Amino acid sequence: MRRFVTPGLIALAALAALAIPERAAVVSALTGEPLQGVGLEHSWSYLLLAPALGIFDFLTVLTVDQHVTVLFSVVVLYVLWRVARPRTRRSLPVRALVEAGATVAFVLALAGFYATGVLAYRPMARLVVDDPDVVVVDFHSHTRASHDGRWDFSTERNRAWHRGAGFHVAYIADHDSVGPALRGLARNPERAGEGTVVLVGREVVYAGQHVAVLGTVDPREGDGAWRPDPAAPDARWCEGWPVLIQTIPNDLGRVPVPVCTGRGGGVEAIELLDGDPRGLAQSDREWAHIMRLADSLDVALVSSSNLHGWGSTAVSWNLVRIPGWRDMTPEEVGDRIEHMIRHERREALDVVTYRRPGPAGEGRMAAVGSSFALPTHFVTLRTRPERLAWLAWITLTIVAGRALARRRDGAGGI
Repeated sequence: MRRFVTPGLIALAALAALAIPERAAVVSALTGEPLQGVGLEHSWSYLLLAPALGIFDFLTVLTVDQHVTVLFSVVVLYVLWRVARPRTRRSLPVRALVEAGATVAFVLALAGFYATGVLAYRPMARLVVDDPDVVVVDFHSHTRASHDGRWDFSTERNRAWHRGAGFHVAYIADHDSVGPALRGLARNPERAGEGTVVLVGREVVYAGQHVAVLGTVDPREGDGAWRPDPAAPDARWCEGWPVLIQTIPNDLGRVPVPVCTGRGGGVEAIELLDGDPRGLAQSDREWAHIMRLADSLDVALVSSSNLHGWGSTAVSWNLVRIPGWRDMTPEEVGDRIEHMIRHERREALDVVTYRRPGPAGEGRMAAVGSSFALPTHFVTLRTRPERLAWLAWITLTIVAGRALARRRDGAGGI
């Protein structure tokens, strides 16, 4: 009878996993609701490794406080497991040595898992959009040319990352450098619809703020034809002024505001979401303030990966509708995107985000509550194929463990 217990439990777990309601993994950043014809696609290679890759994706969209909650929960579970283990007849010094070794192995395994998620180039969940006239854009990413970029993250690795995540257009905005972006621009396909294209940008400190600049123009340099002069408000200054995007994390009390009728001299958009965990935390914390600021300045709301080559998960995407963009040159598509941000502002695009758990609260009870809420959130975002992959791995692990136990018992009896 006992040999039927494990298969029965696996069958019950399968039924329970498939019965849990499934939620869309990506939603509108503004409404929190799924968008028609927009979703995530998982390759067979992704599904083959779904348990590990799903956890990596989940961890990538957490803030620092939420990471602390996850680590706290894992440590508590580890301690409970060690306490609940059957007692042995070993002496106290031996037991202490065994526990110390087990703890070191646990810490190394946990650190190794996190390091793998950060460093491994791996299959990605890819955004798919049914509307062929929608361009999927990232406005702020980096290469190894930035001081905080990954050592091997070249322009073409940046392009491959964006292609894997479902982006059609990626602006490379290295710190004070346009060289890698220009090299990527030279290797673009002739038509924008023929592959993921790279466009030129840079990240600079302008008016005391970190801003992403779209295009090759540096707002800190130039002649009087477009350099702002508050003493002479005239739209002619702004001829050639680049599109600037206010990034986060930053002090949003010092945003460079547009200062002339041609919209120059300040930012044209503000990041609502940024892939940096600190940026995600500021977005959670100051969401209402960012919305009010965008309304008061009449500028666009965008999202950015702020990619530096660490991790293989996209947090958010920008959807810009440009009929016929696939037959345009990459430069023409970039001009249209920037024109829409400058002139259509809040109506220029939609922001789609990976559905993230709510902001972590403060205090011990909040941490305990999050410890229960985060696993529930994780499970409901798994698709049916992902859940089947989880069950397959769990089943294989149990079967392999029982086989090893029988082999060990048999060896001990000889």
